[in-house]
Amino acid sequence: MDTYLIKYLRDNSTTELSAKYIDFFKIELDWHIYNSEKYISPSYHRNPKVAITAKLYHSLQYLNAIFETPKNIRSKDLNVLSAIGLTDSSLPNSGFSFFSPIWHAFGRKKIFGDQKTFKWHRDIQDLIRNKDFHLYLNSELHQQLDDFQNHLVEQYSKHNFRALLLHSDQYFYSKYCIEVFKKMGKPSFVFSHGLPAIYSLEVDHRSDYLMVWSEKIKQNYINVGFDADKVKVVGNLKYKKIEKKKELRSDLSDVLVIPVSSVLWHQHEYDNTVITDKSMVVLYLYKVQTVLKKMGVKRARYRVHPSIDKKWVHAFLDHDFYIADTEDLNTSLSRSSLVIGATSTVLLESLINGVNYIVFEPKDETNINMAGFKLVPPFDGSDEKVMIVNDEQELEKMLQFNARTDYSLVHDYIQEFDLSILKELIK
Repeated sequence: MDTYLIKYLRDNSTTELSAKYIDFFKIELDWHIYNSEKYISPSYHRNPKVAITAKLYHSLQYLNAIFETPKNIRSKDLNVLSAIGLTDSSLPNSGFSFFSPIWHAFGRKKIFGDQKTFKWHRDIQDLIRNKDFHLYLNSELHQQLDDFQNHLVEQYSKHNFRALLLHSDQYFYSKYCIEVFKKMGKPSFVFSHGLPAIYSLEVDHRSDYLMVWSEKIKQNYINVGFDADKVKVVGNLKYKKIEKKKELRSDLSDVLVIPVSSVLWHQHEYDNTVITDKSMVVLYLYKVQTVLKKMGVKRARYRVHPSIDKKWVHAFLDHDFYIADTEDLNTSLSRSSLVIGATSTVLLESLINGVNYIVFEPKDETNINMAGFKLVPPFDGSDEKVMIVNDEQELEKMLQFNARTDYSLVHDYIQEFDLSILKELIK
C-alpha cells in the first residue's frame, strides 16, 4: 500500500528530471502537508512573518553581495562557500577565505552572489513560501532549474571556490548546490549541527563528506551503513575548553523539563513515514508532573523544542505547576538543579553547564518513542553512562536515589575542533 504522497509522485514521474526535482523539493513539499497548523511555531511556518528591520538587513546583505564582495574576492585564495556560519572571524588564520552564499547569507560582509543569482533566489523563496503544491511539479520549472545550475557552476568556478559547507543535505538549496559542486569537481561537506536523533542513509548522505563531533557519533553512522571514509571527526567549534571533570548539581529545587518534540514539519525518509501525534508533548509533561508531585515538587519549568508553538502547549498544562521557560538556554541551565528530558542535544549542554540530566523516554516494545521515532545512542539504553528510564515508576526510583549521568559522556560525544581535517580535504 502507498503511504507517502511525495514518494508516489517521485516514483511515478514521467521524466528522470522531474523525479530529481521532486526529490530536491521533498522537504518543501512536505511542508504543505505537515506544516500547516497553529501548533507549529511561527518561525517554522512556510511563510514566517519578517520584521521590517530584518527585511532592511537582508536588503543590505544582498546589496553587499552584488556591489561590494566582487571587489574583495580573489580567485587565488582558498575560497570556501559556507552556509554554516563559519567565517574568517570565527576561524582566524585558518588559511581559508569564507564566503556565505546569497541564498543563505551571514553577517553583512563577504556574501557571494550576483544579480542573476539573487533573482533566482527570490523566485525560489516565493515558490517555497507562497505557491501551491502543484506548481512544484511543473516540468518546465525543472528544466529551468537545471539550466540555471550552469550559471552557478560558472560563477563559483570563476572565483575558484574549493568547497561547499552545509548544515544539512535535506533542503532544496543544499541538494541543488551539492550537485553544482559535483559538476565542478569540488567537495561538499555536511557538518552535524546537533546530537543526532536519527541515523539513516537517507539523511546527510548526499555530500562528499559528513563532519561529526566525535568517534562515537562516527561509529553510529558506520553502524547504519555509512562508508567510514565519508564520515570525518572534526569536533565542534562551539564548545571550546570543556572541563575534563565536573561535579553535577542534582536536586529537586529547580527542575527543568525538556519534553519530547511531537512536531513533525517534514519527513526524513521516503520509506519510513512517521505520523506524530502532536499531543505527545503535552502527555509527556503530564507524566513528568505526576512523578515530580509525588516527590513533593510544587513547581517546575519546561522548555519545548523551538518548532513547537509555546502558547499552544501552555494552554493544555496545569498553570499552578508548570512555568514556561523563556530564558536563553545557557541562562536556563545555569539556574537549573536538575534536567529531566527526552532525546536532545540539551543532554550535552546540560552536563557542560554542570547540571544532571535524566533521560525520560517512554517507548514501545519495538524501541519507538512517543514521537514515533526509534531511539538511538546514547538515548536507547546502550550507554551505561546515561541515566535512562522508560516509565514513570522507573523515573520515580531514579529521582529517589538521585542517580546521575556520568559527566565524562560529554567527552565521548564532543571532541576538540580539528581544522586540519578540513585542510586535508580542501585543496
